[in-house]
Amino acid sequence: MNDTAIYVHVPYCKSKCGYCDFCSSPDVSTVDAYVSELTRRIKAYKTEQSVKSIYFGGGTPTYIGADRLCLILDAILSSYSISNGCEITAEANPGTADLNGLKLMKKAGFNRLSAGIQTANESELKALGRASHTVSDGAKLVENAREAGFENISLDLMYGIPKQTAESLDHSLDFVLGLNPVHISAYALKLEEGTPLYRQKPVLPDDDTTADMYAQINAKLKANGYNRYEISNYAKPGYESRHNLRYWQGGDYIGIGVSAASLIGNVRYLQSPDMKAFLDGKAPDTVETLDDAGREAEYIMLHLRLSTGIDKKEYKEKFKVDFDKKFEKQIKTYADGGFAVNTKDRFYLTDKGIFVSNAVIADFI
Repeated sequence: MNDTAIYVHVPYCKSKCGYCDFCSSPDVSTVDAYVSELTRRIKAYKTEQSVKSIYFGGGTPTYIGADRLCLILDAILSSYSISNGCEITAEANPGTADLNGLKLMKKAGFNRLSAGIQTANESELKALGRASHTVSDGAKLVENAREAGFENISLDLMYGIPKQTAESLDHSLDFVLGLNPVHISAYALKLEEGTPLYRQKPVLPDDDTTADMYAQINAKLKANGYNRYEISNYAKPGYESRHNLRYWQGGDYIGIGVSAASLIGNVRYLQSPDMKAFLDGKAPDTVETLDDAGREAEYIMLHLRLSTGIDKKEYKEKFKVDFDKKFEKQIKTYADGGFAVNTKDRFYLTDKGIFVSNAVIADFI
């Protein structure tokens, strides 16, 4: 690809959720120094590629204030060649962005908002350790975003939450659908080692119940006009996340900020999560140089997450290998078992295959 994407990591949050293992903290003592170093690096980095998407993730980007976000975005817009229709996203959490701030962001060039709703059940929010907002705060954020001019709004949902039931999940789905976003992400709760929720050892819904919840989400979102284009992501036609598709399709991207990753050509880079090292100007480390086998395995892993699956012609052009011949045994096993569909041009997982996608992907790579 002759273009690239930019990811900006904003590692500040109003409070740390019980399940979160991302690089984030409620300590904002370094925020102005951090913004200064971010803009310095943005202006210093050179690329001839045009920027197709820009994504501010975290943490909670909106927690540091619209003025700071606009300052960072302005540095990007004035330093790089920006493609027409560039998708510019900021993640937000309820209670961290008011109407005036959202208007400022829209005027500066942000055109997509991704908000963490997670659940419409107050007790489930509490179980997740999301102490910083209420359910009504989520609805207010969406209302303000629309008034500020945002049409491209994505909302996050979680399932497999302690004490969650099919009924409470249905309530959350109805709540989110009532807000009418154009994109919905639905993630199963994972207990990451070292997080407060992991240490609490809560009782989660069992695997069968969690699989039923995923099927429930699939059915309800499909019935309401959302297409599942990736394992955990659903969109109204034309509103698929261009930035996330960049990752899943194996394109280049530039990560700026603590713990941010980049992929440039066949080399992956990672910035240390050490704030002091970042502020002192430490460059990202080269983590991995992917050889042909590594790129091929990554291509399979990422593309089987997508509803479109493997494009056999593209696969052969990239790796000089016939997909059908190389994986004849695996293709037959999963197509015959109803886990995948194999056509002349494509191989992709069915809804049944998605439930066991990790095992299927492992069999290919």
